[in-house]
Amino acid sequence: MTSLWGMVNGSTVISPEEIEGALHLPVLAIIPHIERRKNETSAQASRLRRIDLEGRWRSRLISHFSDKDPAALAYQSLIKDLHERSRAHRQKVWLFASGVAGEGTSLSCMNLAIAAHKRGIKTLIIEGHTRAPRISRVFRMDLEPGLTGCLNRSLNAAQVIRQSSVAGVNVLPAGHTVAYPETLWGSPAFHRLLAETRSLYDLILFEGPPALLYPDVQILADKVDGIVLVHQFGRTPPERVKKVIEKLGERQDHLLGVLLNDVPAR
Repeated sequence: MTSLWGMVNGSTVISPEEIEGALHLPVLAIIPHIERRKNETSAQASRLRRIDLEGRWRSRLISHFSDKDPAALAYQSLIKDLHERSRAHRQKVWLFASGVAGEGTSLSCMNLAIAAHKRGIKTLIIEGHTRAPRISRVFRMDLEPGLTGCLNRSLNAAQVIRQSSVAGVNVLPAGHTVAYPETLWGSPAFHRLLAETRSLYDLILFEGPPALLYPDVQILADKVDGIVLVHQFGRTPPERVKKVIEKLGERQDHLLGVLLNDVPAR
């Protein structure tokens, strides 16, 4: 029997309740599909809009454009929950990870950081997907100096953190490309970086690379306070997300739950 949510890409789409049952994890937030706002893209001509990928992403920063949109409200609710955990349990560093690319980790981190800024919560995004950085491009920031510079060149985080022109969001950009970034996460320099940023911010949103493609998330799981799995509704079956959970092994207790992204209207 198919779900009331219908069919997407030939696969049966299951409900959030079924996802919770299949993954044995709570759904922390249900983010409705966010329509691209054509007027806010950086390229106004329709032909240019189609190739202006960063402009299309900027147009979906719903937390910046609206406080009442259902997606913006969902982001506000989740950031409130994360902040309460930070204050009660000193859980400040949250890793956002997905199974495969394109499920919305970058968009989630950006919208959550904007929602946090509006609530007066001092928040930092760390662009940890150094192989394919998106956040710094959407916010029109230079990649360097950045995260990899902090870890390879002993730069202080305060030297490279930048404030976005969009809603005052603070970002530590990815930095220059390195061959095997997963080797950086166990370094003393990374430990110092997290200690420094913990002292400066209420919340740290760490954007990780896809867990089924790279080993980073397994290594980072011991370094962060918790993990939020980002799952694009209807894109990948829950079985793929289960593989992410299995890869974490003993670190599964770091999983807070699932951010269910891009959910269509019923």
